[in-house]
Amino acid sequence: MNRHLTHGIIVGTLFTIPITAIAAMDAIADGDALTILSSLVFGLAAGLCIGALIAANFAMLAIEEKESEHTAARRVVETHAHA
Repeated sequence: MNRHLTHGIIVGTLFTIPITAIAAMDAIADGDALTILSSLVFGLAAGLCIGALIAANFAMLAIEEKESEHTAARRVVETHAHA
């Protein structure tokens, strides 16, 4: 499960950085400090939201894998118990 969470955080970060950078570059062209700051905050918030969704998907994948492992192990135990 830790492997999937780590991958989710890495992929989420890779989405957060360009979204924040693109928002900042657009604001830098305007040159106003308040616009740059608000664009950075908005870009960071949007990037973190997308990154969190991606990390959550990886976490759900890890949970599904763990549940399928437990189900398979339970079937093996039940099969041997009935035999």
